[in-house]
Amino acid sequence: MAIISKHIFIVACLLVHCTSLMAQPYVAEFEVNSQIGCNQFTVEVTDLSGAPDTVAINYDWGDGSALDTATSHTYSQAGIYDIIQTVANADPRQDTVTIEIIDHYPPEFMLLSCKGSSASVIVRDTLYEAYEINWGDGFTEIATAYNLVQHSYAVFGNYDVTVKGLINGTQSATDLSNLNCSATTKRLNMIIDIQPATINEIRVLDSDEINGQVSVSYTLVPNNNYLIEIRDQNQAAYTVIDTINRITNPTSYVLSNLNTADNYYCISITAFDPCDGETRQSNIGCSIMLETTALNQQNQLDWATATTDFFNYAITKDGSQIALVNAQAQNQYQDNQVNCGVAYTYQVSMRESNGFRSISDTSQVTAISTDVPDPITNISATVDGNAILLSWDAPISYIPIGYIIARSRNGTAYEVLDTLSETRFTDNDLFTQSSNYYYRITYYDACGNLSSQSIVSSAILLVSDDESTISWSGYEGWEMGVREYILDKYDENGQLLESISIGLSTVYQVDPANNPYQNLLYIVRAMPSDFALESVESNLLEVIYPSNVAFPNAFSPNGDGINDIFTFESRFIVASTMKIYSRWGELIYQTNDPDRGWDGTINGRAAPPGTYIHHTELTDLMGITFVKSGEIVLIR
Repeated sequence: MAIISKHIFIVACLLVHCTSLMAQPYVAEFEVNSQIGCNQFTVEVTDLSGAPDTVAINYDWGDGSALDTATSHTYSQAGIYDIIQTVANADPRQDTVTIEIIDHYPPEFMLLSCKGSSASVIVRDTLYEAYEINWGDGFTEIATAYNLVQHSYAVFGNYDVTVKGLINGTQSATDLSNLNCSATTKRLNMIIDIQPATINEIRVLDSDEINGQVSVSYTLVPNNNYLIEIRDQNQAAYTVIDTINRITNPTSYVLSNLNTADNYYCISITAFDPCDGETRQSNIGCSIMLETTALNQQNQLDWATATTDFFNYAITKDGSQIALVNAQAQNQYQDNQVNCGVAYTYQVSMRESNGFRSISDTSQVTAISTDVPDPITNISATVDGNAILLSWDAPISYIPIGYIIARSRNGTAYEVLDTLSETRFTDNDLFTQSSNYYYRITYYDACGNLSSQSIVSSAILLVSDDESTISWSGYEGWEMGVREYILDKYDENGQLLESISIGLSTVYQVDPANNPYQNLLYIVRAMPSDFALESVESNLLEVIYPSNVAFPNAFSPNGDGINDIFTFESRFIVASTMKIYSRWGELIYQTNDPDRGWDGTINGRAAPPGTYIHHTELTDLMGITFVKSGEIVLIR
């Protein structure tokens, strides 16, 4: 019954021309010329909706541009975009196509010359599905990444080889629409034969068990192809590490992730023919494995390497060469010129007769010592007022980190005064005019070893035993002793009067009769036998010599010229007042002139013989006033 109704409906429509009821349905549908393209790619859309011209069809390009009815659009930024087609009518329909816009990436490839008129190409990236190789002689072919492609030329010469990335992998409509997407051209210079490279230097950049690095410097022959091959000291065969890219590594290459702490490595830069597989090895260069060990008072260097053309080893310490080793079998060196606690940096390099040089990594080691450090052998102790100034020479073979100063007074037990790092010390608030002070100095070196006891040093103590004798304690503190003593004599104002060489005696006799100075200052200087040392000084000794006034107990003023005047003998008296009294206490004579005395008269008349009393007040050069008195006998 339903079928019959359908046929009746169709016949009715034909009789009344109802075309609107017979129109074919349409949908939103479109396609693009390519779903991938390079930046500045123009996408072209083809409408497949079947909508009549009276129906509006719009496109949203997905990049923020305005909705429009155009059938092409150019993208200016890389990215992924959704293109949306909208077919507008009473019931709008939409279709979506996703496209990708990529940046321009030139293909990376190696162009390898073979012997004769052949060449090879290997693409070294995966940016594209496939690659078009234009050999430059009119021949092209399609290749994929990391596949070696060979080509033979009809004519020996030089050619420009171009590699272009193919987005879809073939010369499809997509690729044709992106002919300028990206391409790389390199110059092929053919060679007649392959030639080995020359290794100039191998240097260990980092000594490490895992992340060790070795740099190899070389000279390549133009237009040849080279492999880096390596083996460690325990391997017999070489392993290919990489091919050399002349652009990124024209003269050197760094090999990483090696165990350079436990191995040395031998390296070859091997020329190869990619067409027939022939190889020619360069000279072999081997790295140096260096180890340093701190022993007692010396650092030991041990190294290992391999060579077939040995010339010598050079050893440097802190950047300066300290030794040349001409024996290939010698792979150890002891450095005895070290100071405890000091860090030293060593390096070993090897030269071969062919000019090749291998250089180890630097190796740092801190010197140690278990020896007792040498004692201090020279201590200078000089007196300065109430202080003693100590100075000494630092030991040559050791580096002290702290000096310990100990003192004894007049032979008592030593006590520690201070610990310091300088080679000078001032001991204050001392009795330098009356006491002997003795000093000993020890030190710790940088390894914590305590030195032996130093020589004992004692400052000079200068004293006056009596008015005619000056003596002093002999100086102690110099390994080679005293050369001579010099006595410096000053007046009371500090003006140097005389310097007297005493020799090695420690006593000086003063001649009172020839001494016009009542007050003198003395200092003794000890001169060292070692001329590299400075002299030391004693305490400043002040000596005040007494006036020594003497009066006679009788005189005879009889004109015989002998003992006619009662006066006194003295030194250093500058003023006096003499008074003469009778035995009953009557003042009979007085004078203030030290050069005048009593002539035995009273008011111009001769005084009777008998006993008289003198009372004399005297003042010396020091301003000291004193009185002398007593009985005198006048004899006629």
